[in-house]
Amino acid sequence: MENPYAQVYGLTGVIGSGKSTAAKMLQEMGASLLDADEIARYVVNPTAPYYKEIREKIENAWQEYSPEPLFSNSGVLNRARLGSITFGDPDRVLQLNSIMHPPIQEEFKRRLKNIGEGKLVIYDVPLLFETGLNKRVKATILVYAPEKVCVARTLKRAHDAKVPLTEEEVYARLNAQISIEEKRSLADYIIDNSGTVDKLKEEVSRVYQKLVSL
Repeated sequence: MENPYAQVYGLTGVIGSGKSTAAKMLQEMGASLLDADEIARYVVNPTAPYYKEIREKIENAWQEYSPEPLFSNSGVLNRARLGSITFGDPDRVLQLNSIMHPPIQEEFKRRLKNIGEGKLVIYDVPLLFETGLNKRVKATILVYAPEKVCVARTLKRAHDAKVPLTEEEVYARLNAQISIEEKRSLADYIIDNSGTVDKLKEEVSRVYQKLVSL
């Protein structure tokens, strides 16, 4: 079976490492960008062709565990409520993945086909290594910053947005993933975002030039 991911470079990072900023810079430099989180949100949008089947499967699997409907009157999935039911339970997470991954992959392939051949395509995947997708993509790119820097940035961003978030909560999120240092040892390309935005742009440009020259 053909592996569509072999045509793309997987981009990842951790909370506060600057992955989204680097992804935007790569796009501005000319790369085509696909976003795993955006695709995952789209497939459960009431307008998506996958919606009806996904909703039916989710409600059949977990509605009985929720005192409130998992979908609003307008059809929007309550992600927080579903997350509270499935998070921390490996069997439920596995079941949710079995529901979500096929339509996500189908939509990924559709969008990739629309981009066309010969393009530099970046696939932004937060859990690239955790899901094993790193073994299927053309190569992996990590947006790196030391963990303490990532935590400080995350807390500042939450403070500026007036979102309640504690240092303990940030570390809990980080500890639920492979560490940034381990990801650094696994990645094929490193974009160092330990410094300023200007330095990040230089790092992104360096990696981008490498990729387009291959």
